[in-house]
Amino acid sequence: MKGAQISAKLQAMRCHVLIPHLFWPDPVFRIEALPHLETLLARGERTRTEGQSLEEWLCRAYLVRPQQDWPVAPLSLSVGAEDLDYWLRADPVHMQIRRDHLVLLGADMLSISDAEAEAIIDALNRHFESDGLHFAFEKPDIWLVRLPEPPHLATTPISQVIGRDITASLPKGVDAMRWNHILNEIQMLLHDHPVNDEREKVGRLTINSVWFWGGGISPDVRQTPFASIASNNPVARGLAKQSATPHFPVPENAEAWLAKLGTEGEHLVILEDLFLPSKYGDGNAWDERLRALEANWFAPLHQGVQQGMVLTLSDNEKGFHFETSRLDLWKFWKRSRPILDYAR
Repeated sequence: MKGAQISAKLQAMRCHVLIPHLFWPDPVFRIEALPHLETLLARGERTRTEGQSLEEWLCRAYLVRPQQDWPVAPLSLSVGAEDLDYWLRADPVHMQIRRDHLVLLGADMLSISDAEAEAIIDALNRHFESDGLHFAFEKPDIWLVRLPEPPHLATTPISQVIGRDITASLPKGVDAMRWNHILNEIQMLLHDHPVNDEREKVGRLTINSVWFWGGGISPDVRQTPFASIASNNPVARGLAKQSATPHFPVPENAEAWLAKLGTEGEHLVILEDLFLPSKYGDGNAWDERLRALEANWFAPLHQGVQQGMVLTLSDNEKGFHFETSRLDLWKFWKRSRPILDYAR
């Protein structure tokens, strides 16, 4: 595509880049300059909203109403859920004992194989058959359970619990005691499961619990705020599917993303590279991944704004949004500062 054609295409675009944990939790943390990102933040118009989990942000964008939870579980099913089926996410985790509390380590730390997931899911279904619970897995790291009827239960998104003490985040509501009992049964079942025996033998973390969250029935999604979504998130995929929004996995860089887009409307890409380093407090990994984003995403996006694209950078967890247009880039009096200064 020739330069004039590229410029005309970009001038018709509004691109939204959602980056959970773009801002490191500790404002004292200092990193080397990121000229493209810092320019986009400095020249853009900043607004702030209430911080939200990624799943809540997506549901709100699609005008999906909360049930007892945001209905993440039915949206996570690639085949879709029957209208009245109630699903909960039941993601595999490792509960690590630290002094007097338990800290949740997510499935990203476990490298679960299909065979391991199948073996444990089979054991769970045999054990809970009389209770009417049916477990399934969408991917080895995304598990779900279908319930015979909706519970009176409110849960905490796993994204808010990873790397933290679970005590204050356990299920709440009238049926909380029953579901905490079910959780205890699952933990006892997993303690003696052959999959975990084999994992222990080779020094791997065991799959010693699940995390219940995101319950609901399939929501009615009839409209979309986006012309396309690039994301590896199952909830984004589910919302895109139900609303007939074009959806594809996140490309390797911004140039590849922009090349796939049409010429009109608002396009969304979700970059989750910084999420886990932030949750586990790994500043070195967060810094390394941020620098990769600077080279592969922020530099091409900066160029795209120079050619006429309107860009919004958002950190949903902090609630910060920065909208930058070509005209904004001429505001030279708005001088660049270190990235974390923008999260104050």
